[in-house]
Amino acid sequence: MIGIVRAKASETPNPPLTRRHRTRRAGLLASLAALTFAVGCSQTDGDRTATGLFRLLGSERNPQYETLENTVQYTIVPASRTMVSAPNALVVFERNLAGAIEQRIVLPNATTVRGDNVLHVRAQTSDSSRLEEFNFNEVSERFGGLPAPFERLSASGLNSGTDSLGSFVYGSETIGTNTVCVLVLRRLGVGARPLPRGTRALDVVMRNCVNGTVQDALAPMSERALSVGGGSQSGILTLSPHAAPQT
Repeated sequence: MIGIVRAKASETPNPPLTRRHRTRRAGLLASLAALTFAVGCSQTDGDRTATGLFRLLGSERNPQYETLENTVQYTIVPASRTMVSAPNALVVFERNLAGAIEQRIVLPNATTVRGDNVLHVRAQTSDSSRLEEFNFNEVSERFGGLPAPFERLSASGLNSGTDSLGSFVYGSETIGTNTVCVLVLRRLGVGARPLPRGTRALDVVMRNCVNGTVQDALAPMSERALSVGGGSQSGILTLSPHAAPQT
């Protein structure tokens, strides 16, 4: 099951912090981070410790991966390297964030909605993400923010769904008379399918706009597309060369 958005999307969000609480929390975060960097034996160790402190205080900050996300470049890889089935992919970008393999799979966009249709996949490690909690704010932060037309989407605006691979959440927008956009977030754990070596979960975020129905828009995130061998009927297997052997 997906540990979504801190709790469930339908639950009432926590009340906003007062200005005093926000100020005290910000001061505490700054002090702890400064102490961590002063004591740390190396930049990596200091970043890892700082991340742990930020998580303890409910922050989405992850200094180690913020640096990697801002410095490690994507390279174009063959479509056969995709970690999920995407037979219509236009181009596949990949980068390695200290063991957390990340791919941006660009899908066709036949609509007039700005931006690319993208399957954004990251194989998470215990350092790159809180594996015990699939948090909407953390996911949107780690994946570079929310794309159009979902810039203002919040956890309370998400719908939920489930299939044989587990649960997922999504937002949808109808534009004009025939265009539908969806933003889907889901996590596949170790039990759902084999994962790249050294990783513990596969996080997938998709923005897909189509001239059709919500179900048409959701199709690239279906259980058939995401399960290992899900695309075998079209000759495409959803098992990356990085993946662990099947048992």
